[in-house]
Amino acid sequence: MKLILFVHQNASSKGTTFRKLIKQNFKGLEIETFQTFNGFKTRLKQVSLYDQEIFVLFTDSKDRLKELTSLIDLLEGKRILLILPDDSNATTSVAHHFFPRYFTYVNDTYDDLCAVLIKMTQQEKKIKIVSNNNGGN
Repeated sequence: MKLILFVHQNASSKGTTFRKLIKQNFKGLEIETFQTFNGFKTRLKQVSLYDQEIFVLFTDSKDRLKELTSLIDLLEGKRILLILPDDSNATTSVAHHFFPRYFTYVNDTYDDLCAVLIKMTQQEKKIKIVSNNNGGN
């Protein structure tokens, strides 16, 4: 299991807080962080060696969200969690184009997002255990 974080280098201080929170709460997972759009785009174009990746996209502004929409084709079929800049109907409408597993809004705690990540990672561990007990079938 691997977490792929996109938190742009020019994100507000809330982006830094979010990145630290994820690293503190999910120390057992490999976390790959991208702070530039081009770096993230390059990573999406690479073939992944991991079966299970969760992409957490921190969009601190409508411009950042719009920029990421150009990558929707590269994100197809990926497990995506989105942090949106606001809860307006227009923003929520754009978010649905990503087909995210979950989305929330920029806030101070991200308790809801952490709960979803914990559930997703625990389910993955259970799947691996069952798969290993069945001889990988």
